[in-house]
Amino acid sequence: MKSFAKFAVVGVSSVILFKLFATIFIPLFGLVLGLLATTVKLALWAAIAFFLYELLRKKKSDAPDVEVGP
Repeated sequence: MKSFAKFAVVGVSSVILFKLFATIFIPLFGLVLGLLATTVKLALWAAIAFFLYELLRKKKSDAPDVEVGP
């Protein structure tokens, strides 16, 4: 009968700990994943903006302009 009481205490405490874990850590994990997704989205928009800026800006050549003729 003593071992049954130990199993009952372990079972009840594990259910309580699981409920605590589900209540606190699972929403926290979702929040972290949401913030990570937002960061990736902002980085993607910044990469697109940088690509368009590099595509549309005027190219500056390193060679000086040379005029031919008098």
